[in-house]
Amino acid sequence: MLESDSSKLVVLAAIDLNPGSTLVMRRAVELASTHRAGEVHVLTVVEPELPLGVYPGVVPSELEPPATQRTVDFCQQMLREITAHRTLEHVPSITVHTVVGWAQHEIVWLAAHLNADYIVMATHGRRGFRRLLIGSVAEKVVRLAGCPVIVVREKDHNAEWRIPEIEPVCPACAERRANTDGAELWCARHSERHVRSHVNHYTPRGEEAPHAWSSSTGT
Repeated sequence: MLESDSSKLVVLAAIDLNPGSTLVMRRAVELASTHRAGEVHVLTVVEPELPLGVYPGVVPSELEPPATQRTVDFCQQMLREITAHRTLEHVPSITVHTVVGWAQHEIVWLAAHLNADYIVMATHGRRGFRRLLIGSVAEKVVRLAGCPVIVVREKDHNAEWRIPEIEPVCPACAERRANTDGAELWCARHSERHVRSHVNHYTPRGEEAPHAWSSSTGT
């Protein structure tokens, strides 16, 4: 078993040159910059074309293997942008790797080969049949990798689920307000600092979004 080399920090950034790669590079560089001997290894994997008829309904990929220079140019541009907007404690070295193979296997293999401390990658959030057919590369890497995996993606919460919910008033607080004609708002428990808690439950089948069914204002 490989022993961790505490003299350096190795971060493997798996990118595909799609928009999510910007987040991956930024996170990888910032993470590696915290160590005086930080290294970022950038991996681009192009999956081989599948011959027709291997899997019914699967069309061979039309993606051509990207030129190594294109990945190098992308990394250099990202490093310039990152250092222009913030001062890094240490500027990490960057090494580019381009391979043809199955993404999850190549990412995990290179991480082990480099004895990487972290893997940083993006997820495209595929759902439905396409996800079942292709599978989630990020999910497989998280399951197979021998080091922590940081999965990044753009923040894009469902706006409909962000509608604020009105929490019920604590019965003891309601009684205190009634007895004091509103002069005192909180019961003895809630008049001091407390930790808020909120209880959610899974929605019945057929409902579109989860919602809180019960909550408390303190513990």
